[in-house]
Amino acid sequence: MFLQILPPDNTLTAESIFENQLLFVILGLTIGVFAILRITKYLSKLKFEKTSNKPSYTS
Repeated sequence: MFLQILPPDNTLTAESIFENQLLFVILGLTIGVFAILRITKYLSKLKFEKTSNKPSYTS
C-alpha cells in the first residue's frame, strides 16, 4: 500500500490466528449442538395432560 504505516503481517502469524479462531468456532458449535440435544431430550420426557379430556363447564 502507498500509505501503509505498519509492516505487513507475517503470514505464519495470520494463519495461526485464523486456525485458533476456527478452532473456537468449531468448539462453540459443538457445545451449542450438545446443549440443544440435551434440552430436546429433556423436553421430550415431559408429559402434558390433554385439555380435551377435562370436563368443561359453561355458564
